[in-house]
Amino acid sequence: MSDMGFAVCCLMCDAIDEVGTARCKGCIIRHERVRERIARSDDDVSRWGKELLSMLAAPEKMDHDETHGELLRGYVHLINQHEGPRTPPSQEEIDALFAAAKKRPKGSLIQDMANRNPWKDKAPSARFARALSDDLPLGVDVHAGKRTVPSKVIDEVDRSDRVGEDITLTDRVSANAAVQNVPDDIRDLLADAHVAERKAKREKIKDAIEGVDDLLED
Repeated sequence: MSDMGFAVCCLMCDAIDEVGTARCKGCIIRHERVRERIARSDDDVSRWGKELLSMLAAPEKMDHDETHGELLRGYVHLINQHEGPRTPPSQEEIDALFAAAKKRPKGSLIQDMANRNPWKDKAPSARFARALSDDLPLGVDVHAGKRTVPSKVIDEVDRSDRVGEDITLTDRVSANAAVQNVPDDIRDLLADAHVAERKAKREKIKDAIEGVDDLLED
């Protein structure tokens, strides 16, 4: 029964635990006939029988079943008790596993592919290289779009209506944050000065960039 995956049937049986008894042989024969009959059919009853047989063979995989889960968990407990606690591996066995792992080759997939190259040590002859090039497909022209003419004047884009790109609004927000703790009578004056300072810095940077562009063009 254990060979058929039905050890739980023997554990639930009240017969004497001796191999080769007449009762055991009778159970084995009946189970074999049932399995063969179920395997030959494909109706609803056979599918239900296959499901029950799978539960008996591997109760630990189906112990979550809503109907039979509690009973299957009991089967798992019986099997674990019968098999007994597992002996942990000894230090010698662990060392043997590590030693075997160290002996395995640790080659590189890329290097292995490169080693298969027939010309890795010597380049092919000129005649063979020309024959290979003749077999290659012709190049396909890809339309990458219209090229930008560097000398063409590009109109400046109005970005004032774009959220997050309004420089004037950004300057005003920064100014209000900078003067929020000053007296009210001079707050507007200092805010205007802050905006003017930011604008002057941008103009200075812009002039410097334009100077670099002119220098590169010259």
